[in-house]
Amino acid sequence: MKTCSTFNVIFRAVIVIAMGAYVGLAGAQQKFVRGQATDVKKEDALAKAKVAAWKNYLGTLQGAKLDNIIANEKAFLGEIDSYVVDVNVIDEKCAAQPPSCTISIKAAINESTVESRLRQGAKAAGAAKGGSKVDDSAAFLVMARVADVRTVFDAKVTKRAESTVSTSGSAASADAAAANKAGEASVSADSASVTQSSKTVTGGSQELKRDKVVYAPWGQVADLQNSIGENLQNNQISFLPWDALVEECSVADSANFSKDFAVAEDGQLPAKSRLDLFKKFRECPTGAIQKAILASIEIDGYRKDPNTGLWLASGNVNITVYELKGTRYASIGSANRSFSGRAEVQTDAARDALKNASKVASDVIVNQINSLK
Repeated sequence: MKTCSTFNVIFRAVIVIAMGAYVGLAGAQQKFVRGQATDVKKEDALAKAKVAAWKNYLGTLQGAKLDNIIANEKAFLGEIDSYVVDVNVIDEKCAAQPPSCTISIKAAINESTVESRLRQGAKAAGAAKGGSKVDDSAAFLVMARVADVRTVFDAKVTKRAESTVSTSGSAASADAAAANKAGEASVSADSASVTQSSKTVTGGSQELKRDKVVYAPWGQVADLQNSIGENLQNNQISFLPWDALVEECSVADSANFSKDFAVAEDGQLPAKSRLDLFKKFRECPTGAIQKAILASIEIDGYRKDPNTGLWLASGNVNITVYELKGTRYASIGSANRSFSGRAEVQTDAARDALKNASKVASDVIVNQINSLK
């Protein structure tokens, strides 16, 4: 017996960074944080509380963005007033003897300024290395799929029962004796006595099959590819546009790869599709493609957040960088990141999840490419 539930999800990609609760002030993206610190002087305690708030903000990050900030942490702390803004003291406890002051603050992190600082750092690093670009023979492909139907299997229960019956007692017995010469026999018999008992033992087993998820390809994958590509270009990473590859190398439209990815049980582009793609890259009339970057994005489930009552859409981003040499190819970099999105409506939760997936994917690719230089 099985129960099916269908998710009718329509996606339209609007790629922005969505992270927690933001308040837009003068076009800036902000995230609220708290911090607390103690020092002898009030102003020193306040400065340390800002650093504590910054550290708490870093605790909400992951992946390439966190790695890049930590790598440049000294520069960020040196300009902390540019990133930790709208500081409000919510608690202050100071004493004269011994001198001490504990300050708790609520502040906001200016995400726009953080992003700008990261882009400047990437450009500076690229200039120092003679350019942070992948050569113009690199190809970049995005595939995306979403949970469309989930088949939930009921538990299969097998029951068994065993019965045991036992009987005990004494049956009539007779002894015949020829005690006299006349041949008379006397017979002695016990009356029949029978006792019967029974016992039943029950048991069984339960088998639960794993839910089966059927995926559907995301139709607007080109929008997602363009949005991620824009972020790569902002980080001085260049690649051949997919529409150019379709025309020059006769590869399939990116939506077709999402279809192949949607039916793959192992969550990867089928080997045959991948090999055919790489073959066309190597035989491209306008010049062989040297590198391929494949990004697969999957929304695999929806559930209600018990704390907020909002729909939660979750999934994974897988990034693999391949180097193509002759008739062979090799994976030279890979990464996996999870993402999620929340909203009152399920379709909006999926949109929010895809926004976050786009940002995660571009950050991972930037980090992967820079690590190969």
